Amino acid sequence: MKLKGIRILGVIMGLLLGTILAMVSIAIQRGRNSAPGNGDETVGLAAGSSETREEGGQSDLEQVAPPDPGRRKQLKELLAATQSEPNWTRRFELTERSGKTVRSEELLGQPYVACFFFSTCPGTCKRQSGEMRLLQSKFKGRPIKLISISVDPEIDTPDVLKEYAEGFGADPEQWLFLTGELENIVKVGSEMFYLPGVERRGHPDRFCLVDANGALVGSYVWLDPDERDQLVAHIDELLGTAITPR
Repeated sequence: MKLKGIRILGVIMGLLLGTILAMVSIAIQRGRNSAPGNGDETVGLAAGSSETREEGGQSDLEQVAPPDPGRRKQLKELLAATQSEPNWTRRFELTERSGKTVRSEELLGQPYVACFFFSTCPGTCKRQSGEMRLLQSKFKGRPIKLISISVDPEIDTPDVLKEYAEGFGADPEQWLFLTGELENIVKVGSEMFYLPGVERRGHPDRFCLVDANGALVGSYVWLDPDERDQLVAHIDELLGTAITPR
């Protein structure tokens, strides 16, 4: 394996490790803030994990995973590491539920939030689409797009996506549902959005934020309310300088 490839792999593994440690840290912090004797059990993303403390009262996990809202620092490292890779995926061309071809270049001029899902998902996809609907409501009429990309294109034809989108009240002008060749979708997930686990009927529970210039600036675990708040805050930051499309 080439040295550059090893470096990229190392950064990706670091992103994964940082995500896991951050989620464990969140669970620990919530457990610490729970009042004793109130009869509530602490339920976290890492229930049952033990906490190792130092003299200062801060856990080792919190020290290993310093705050990085939206993984923005880690994503900058990934972007820098892959900048010179000639075959890296940096654009997409997919089919919207309307049957129209959507190219990533057409989204320039305003930020967008992207996620991966599939219509027959028995797990978190419906909750995820519900969170996207909340974003649509919050930023209605403002220059930002929402993008849901299917990881089951054999089932999720434009007609299927149209029916699914209608079930969530998706505004066709603001919230797009995309499908295409699975191989391309996997590359878009792993190389444009640096998401592990994008595959047929598989995806991470993350929202990716892209700025008006088409650059990835953040990746957020939507299951975590703190990260959802960070996403909204970062969207507001981008909308302060976003260019309204003509």
